[in-house]
Amino acid sequence: MLYLDSSALAKRYVAEPGSDESRLLMEANQGRLFTSVATWAEVLSALARCARENRCSTREYRLLQRAFSLEWNALHPIDVTLPVLAPAGRLIERHALRAYDAIQLCSALWIGRPLFACFDERLRRAAAAEGLAVAP
Repeated sequence: MLYLDSSALAKRYVAEPGSDESRLLMEANQGRLFTSVATWAEVLSALARCARENRCSTREYRLLQRAFSLEWNALHPIDVTLPVLAPAGRLIERHALRAYDAIQLCSALWIGRPLFACFDERLRRAAAAEGLAVAP
């Protein structure tokens, strides 16, 4: 079981350091990929930033959007509900997390003890401190 935060999932579509590792993790865990529904907006934002910063053409941006939309169906998104977010306050205080990072960590913990794919160092440390194995 692999939980992808938005930093890990976005690397599937935007070539940057860590993209190869992220793709390999996803391929090795096909059918067992989890993320938060909040990742939808975060990845779309990352793709739009790529286009704004001229790291991809408008045509490439539209193709990446389409690929992401189609591949979303292969993921198991975790809804943002009050039961899922129950530990958010404690996690935010303990690890100085931003709101979306707390949503990601709460979602991963909700499904058990998945391998947690993430490229944000603060969130990686928080996930490890909460008992999750972190990749890459």
